[in-house]
Order: sequence, then C-alpha cells, then structure tokens
Amino acid sequence: MNITSSEKHTLLTAKTSFDAFKQELSNVFGDFKDQNIVLDFSNIKVTEEDIQSLEKYAETQAENNLSFAIIAVNFDADAFEEELNVVPTLTEAEDIIDMDEMTRDLGF
Repeated sequence: MNITSSEKHTLLTAKTSFDAFKQELSNVFGDFKDQNIVLDFSNIKVTEEDIQSLEKYAETQAENNLSFAIIAVNFDADAFEEELNVVPTLTEAEDIIDMDEMTRDLGF
C-alpha cells in the first residue's frame, strides 16, 4: 500500500491484491480517522463484493463527518450503497470530497 497525504485527503493506493490491501487498511485506518480517505484500486483487480466489504469504513467516516471515496474503474456507482462513493478517477474522488464538505458546511 502506498500512502499519500494532501491538504484535503489521504490517498491509500493498493499495490498487490485486494485481500492484502484490506488487511493493511484494517491496521492503519485508525491513523487516518480525522482525514478524508480515498482508496485507489485502479491498479488491481477488485470485485463488487470486495468494494461492498468496505462499507463499515465508509460508515465510520460518515459518522465522523468525513468523506470516503473509492477509485475503481468499470463499476456502476449506482450499484453500491450511498456511503460507498465509487468513482473511476482521482479527480472525481476529489470532487466527491468537495461536494461532501459543501454539504456539511451548509448543514445538510
């Protein structure tokens, strides 16, 4: 897993398999609990079930008024729960974070 931080979010990029990434994520998730998180699966193969299995992390972020986005190509975002923001590019993930922050700032 590669970890890159920016002003608006922390990007966690999968490098090997989904299972290895998920194990690493469970070990480091608490380190980023006060930050918006983007998971990047563009370099590995993931299934819809893999992405669904991350819902608890998305719910935790939502409870803490933080954003959680997943970069995964070739998936229909409407196939996932509302908390799972699945997008094909980093730019779209950053747009999701911006929209979430505006929504929170407006009190919705």
